[in-house]
Amino acid sequence: MKNISIQLLLIATGLILLASTGQSQPPQFNVPVEGYDWVFPRDHANHPDYQVEWWYYTGHFIPDGLDEAVLENWIHFQLTFFRNGLEGEKSGEMYFAHFAMSGGGREFKFDEKIARGTLGEAGSTEHFYHVWIDDWQAQELDGKHILEAWSEELGGFRLIAEPKSEPVLHGINGLSVKGSEAREASYYYSIPDFEIKGVYLPPEDSQEKPESIHGTVWMDHEFGNQQLGEGLVGWDWFGLQLPGGDALMIYLIRSTDGTPIPQSSGTWIPVGDNPQIIDLDDVAIETIETWKSTQSGATYPSGWKIQIPTLNLKLSILPVSKDQELLTKRSTRVTYWEGAVKIEREGYSDSSFGFVELVGYDHQKPLK
Repeated sequence: MKNISIQLLLIATGLILLASTGQSQPPQFNVPVEGYDWVFPRDHANHPDYQVEWWYYTGHFIPDGLDEAVLENWIHFQLTFFRNGLEGEKSGEMYFAHFAMSGGGREFKFDEKIARGTLGEAGSTEHFYHVWIDDWQAQELDGKHILEAWSEELGGFRLIAEPKSEPVLHGINGLSVKGSEAREASYYYSIPDFEIKGVYLPPEDSQEKPESIHGTVWMDHEFGNQQLGEGLVGWDWFGLQLPGGDALMIYLIRSTDGTPIPQSSGTWIPVGDNPQIIDLDDVAIETIETWKSTQSGATYPSGWKIQIPTLNLKLSILPVSKDQELLTKRSTRVTYWEGAVKIEREGYSDSSFGFVELVGYDHQKPLK
């Protein structure tokens, strides 16, 4: 879930938002309502009737042959594409992309891109899934997703991602409510359990060599016409692949005082069973500690304990590294924390990885 500022255009990676101005949505774009007729793989693709859309991948891979039990051997990444339909007939679309990597003995680094779709430098197709900006791209071929990204400073990869389950629809049949007004909603689904194989490509000046890799990926896809409601500053999003194979998504939309609004929600995705909605009252989240950025001055939560008594679920979550903040001054102009986390689950001896996104803390009063 990504943010720009309250005064500027907001485009989300766990949500999709426009800055709240009090004006109605432009008539050429639809607002999400109940009863959407999902058809896959078509709905992986572009939805031009909705003004904002994003495709979001977070993953963890390791070079073949290294010990998977050594957590420091794993590399973590985020690759996100954003589409924003511009107001006015034949105005076209703007595209943004964020790419970040950490782990494997490297510092957290990120890169970003921006381009107009009308110039051919970026785009997405409507009837089959393919989104790209320059040479970064994601597409679906024969049921598998192909991901490609590379940056001079980060390095990159070419991946084949095979889903191990059907898309999981969040909210009510994929309608994810994010506020009290009808416009504060989006269509939202996840595929939390891709298996990936591919090639790691080292940075330009590195002494490393390309390596075969394998791992896992979580995909989110969201589209709509949503605005951030009045008095709201951001959100916390958790996408967690748990020990034992279950998965959990939670989003908390925060008011200016830091408390989550009642529409905050989540989805429990158990192995071999149907997903179920998690209401805010079902979840207890405790912040373990905080971390203050020397770049933005924002203070972020940095470690959590999550309990869901109805599921007999207790989790401890710690960042793989504290500094995983992105200041995207060349694209969406958003400051947010998007990072890999290590997950421990009561009753299981092994650990796993997930991702957490924290948006709006540079606008919120400092955490105590």
